[in-house]
Amino acid sequence: MRRRMRAFRVVMIAAAAAAVLASARGARADGLLAHDTVEGGAIDVMDLAGPGGKSGASESVAFTELGKPRAPATYTLALSASGTDVRIPHCNGRGAVTIDGLVRDKGSKGPLVFRLGGQGDAVHEIRFDVAVSTYEKRIACGERVRIGAAARATDGLTLLRFTTPNKGPAAGEAVVFVPRGHDPKKAGALLVGVHPWNGGPWTYAAYRELLEEAQAKDVVLLMPSGLGNSLYTADAEDEVMRAVDALAAELSVDRQRVSIWGASMGGQGATTIGYHRPDRFAFVASYFGDAKFDLTTYVRSLLPTPDAAHRVNPLDVIDNARHVPTWLIHGEDDRTSPIVQSVMLFDALKKRQFKVDFDRVPGMGHEGPLVVKFVRRVVDRAAEAVAPRFPARVSFRSTRGIDTEAYGVRIVRAGERDAYVDIERRDDAIHLLQRTEGVVQIVLRPGALGAREGDRVLVDPGVAASVRWEH
Repeated sequence: MRRRMRAFRVVMIAAAAAAVLASARGARADGLLAHDTVEGGAIDVMDLAGPGGKSGASESVAFTELGKPRAPATYTLALSASGTDVRIPHCNGRGAVTIDGLVRDKGSKGPLVFRLGGQGDAVHEIRFDVAVSTYEKRIACGERVRIGAAARATDGLTLLRFTTPNKGPAAGEAVVFVPRGHDPKKAGALLVGVHPWNGGPWTYAAYRELLEEAQAKDVVLLMPSGLGNSLYTADAEDEVMRAVDALAAELSVDRQRVSIWGASMGGQGATTIGYHRPDRFAFVASYFGDAKFDLTTYVRSLLPTPDAAHRVNPLDVIDNARHVPTWLIHGEDDRTSPIVQSVMLFDALKKRQFKVDFDRVPGMGHEGPLVVKFVRRVVDRAAEAVAPRFPARVSFRSTRGIDTEAYGVRIVRAGERDAYVDIERRDDAIHLLQRTEGVVQIVLRPGALGAREGDRVLVDPGVAASVRWEH
């Protein structure tokens, strides 16, 4: 009870200033990132009951303690507070939201803003259910409950909608987190999070540690749809890139400071997308993702042939990671995606002397707590990572007809089979190296390889392709 009274007093003190803050924000809250929020006191302590929630003993729990390990079940969070409006945070598995005995929401995703009604000093009883899954193993809520006055804002969590030809769950939607105080006109770092199997754009928005570190390091977060359980095949990959471009139309993004990460299917998606489009990403982090799919498993329904798997296997485009630092994280007890998947990718990257880190975590498996364990450091690395614009050497493998360019080096493919180019600027000339295959011509855009138009080109014996500059 004492903890609840302390939270109640915080609300009363902060609510008086909320209207001033709200009007200041509302004056600049426009565009596709504008959304409803609540400016006011953050609730640090709530009552927690469960499993079952509606009856039985409860305990006071600090917001930062929600992430402690809990048995899979449905729990209920409750508080008493005063104010004119309330913002309920997004939580993975959030169920019914009840205010003063009335159900106001039955399980939608994303933060919710409700008018409380009555006078600002009236006390309201607020409850919401959260189901703890076998994957999360904890109550995962990204932010605190806030009580105060409603406002419009362009920072914080919001849902970006954009036009797309793709079909599937949440097509044309991406969750965005803009840190408070972020200058939308100043090009900054962007971290793209691609969601796991059975996840969606809101999955990582429930990770408090992710949002807190992004706020601290002024990193914008983008969490697009993978169009359901897609394994980030062509349409889903295209959807991610459309989301990046849609966000860049709303605020300034430094093209050389875009990184990508994900867990499970998202881990595979981060490496697949990052390696297919290496010049678009400065850093890749993959938690327990597949490197080369086993077609005797459940993936057969999505990848019916070896050729279909070849187009999304990160291991099959490993040469493209020359300038993309990679961090692999995998639990040694993972039975869903065995650690050998990350071992294969790590070994291939090390063999090529590419930059890669690998954290093998004993005693952990395929689970959300493993993501939490490292996610602040993922943000930290994304804050610092910068991709080269025109590196002196470009190695690029194309497993699909749509993949034709990286770092200003464009290829004209010889046919349907894989195409590969390995080209390097040295002191004496531009060298088209012997490993190049399946390419008719290489076209260099201005600035490619840090070279100048007219620089001498030497072609290794056995290479049938030619090189020219784009005019």
